[in-house]
This record gives sequence, structure tokens and C-alpha cells, in this order.
Amino acid sequence: MQPRVGVRDRENVANLAETVIHGHTYALLHFNIDDTERSKREVEAEAVAYVVGQYCGLDTSGSAFYLAAWESDDPEIVRNRLDRISSTAEELIDVLEYGV
Repeated sequence: MQPRVGVRDRENVANLAETVIHGHTYALLHFNIDDTERSKREVEAEAVAYVVGQYCGLDTSGSAFYLAAWESDDPEIVRNRLDRISSTAEELIDVLEYGV
């Protein structure tokens, strides 16, 4: 059985794309797994959506607030963590794509 991801259409295409990435990541990483660690799974899926969104040039500013709700942390602290995650991921992507 293959997981299916459904999202509601919206006018903000960047937000729609990020939501699809989040849902797809959640399905890839956590399909058919019990839901005992839902907050961890949501954080993982949103962090991946953030990195992929940043890489694609999408506005991912809502990610810090979304993650803060799951992490029970201040959005600014989460935003700093996301910035580190994103810059590290971008460095790795550059090495993979360009050998830089």
C-alpha cells in the first residue's frame, strides 16, 4: 500500500508547495508507524519542508511558528535553529550538485 497525501488548495502557492512537501515527507518517514511520537514526526517533516522550501526559494517564514507550537519553544529560537539547519543543508546540496 502506498501512502497518499492530500492538501487543500490555496491561493498562496508557496505555502501550498511547502505543505505538500511536509505531507510527502511525513508519509515517507512515518507511513505505517504508530503515532506515539507525533511531535517528533511533525518537527522532522516540517524541518525537511523548510530546507527544501529554502532551497527552492519559497517563503518558509511560517515554519518557525509551526515548529514552535510542536516544540513548545519560542519562535525566534526555532527560527535560529532552522537557519542553521538550512545553511548546513545548502552547503551539502552545493557539494552534491557542484562539488564545491
